[in-house]
Amino acid sequence: MPEAPRIDIADLTGTEAVDQVFLLGNIEVRQKKNGEPFLNLELVDRSGRMQAKVWDGAEMTQRKIRTGDYVRVRGQVKIYNKRLDMAIATIITVDEKSVDKGVFVPRTKKDPVQLAAAWKEIVAGVKNDWLKRLLRTFVEDEQWFAKFCESPAAVRLHHACIGGLLEHVVTLARAALAIAPLYPGLDKDLLVTGIFLHDVGKVRELSSDRVFAYTDEGRLVGHIAIGSQMLEEVVAGIEGFPEELRLRLQHMILAHHGQLEYGSPVKPMTLEAVALHYLDNLDAKIFAFGKAIEESTVGDAENWTEYNKMFDGYLWKGPSATGEAQQ
Repeated sequence: MPEAPRIDIADLTGTEAVDQVFLLGNIEVRQKKNGEPFLNLELVDRSGRMQAKVWDGAEMTQRKIRTGDYVRVRGQVKIYNKRLDMAIATIITVDEKSVDKGVFVPRTKKDPVQLAAAWKEIVAGVKNDWLKRLLRTFVEDEQWFAKFCESPAAVRLHHACIGGLLEHVVTLARAALAIAPLYPGLDKDLLVTGIFLHDVGKVRELSSDRVFAYTDEGRLVGHIAIGSQMLEEVVAGIEGFPEELRLRLQHMILAHHGQLEYGSPVKPMTLEAVALHYLDNLDAKIFAFGKAIEESTVGDAENWTEYNKMFDGYLWKGPSATGEAQQ
């Protein structure tokens, strides 16, 4: 008998009996009301993620699996607290050589070749010679730029997909170029360069091998400090690079989270740093909003998603009021 076609997590309705392969994300040991352990697992594919439970034999199962494994899972999917959940009957690891990895790793929905070309075109439009040389140093390092183009922008919150960092940067740069004529005091070239640099440290902060995760350097140092260091290294190779320009760029990297409690060591204190912070936050929030709608397991007949932790509330997913919303 031929094997049943695989169902992406995003297409599950909460009524299926499944027997298929997933990528294993987080593994948590929790306790039942009677004190016995059970496993709360995160199952991942290219379309999303879901929770799953191993109610019996938790300790034995935990010894046989680890985050990043490809696992064949048999179980019953249901809706619990308005979210997909699965009661696992069996779970076994499978050889990664037998797996089509493209099924399990999310990728940007944008054309990656077009995104890379768009960024190179934006760089070509930078008029300040120092900033153009700086940007070209990154882009013309083919091995490094290829890694940049494949990097996610986050582990899970926004643009958490292969190519997500490039998509985020191109979107921000296009937004900056669109608003720059409205604000004559805004240095367009400086803002575009800061947009590229603000998350450049994520190339080293995050690993995209199977499950998106933090590297040791990412956890110990973080992308803000890594990005500042990368700027220093590149500027050191450009003889005569203006110190004032270096300081402005470094400030944009350090201040882009906006608040000290969000990880920035300083608050934005230049017009370009302020603009970068709010554009960055806007793009992250809009992307995350769309992802929440896309991954919602609430029926299409309902107008609201389940509770969303990032937005601290429920999100409208009903029809547009004017019919003009773009898909």
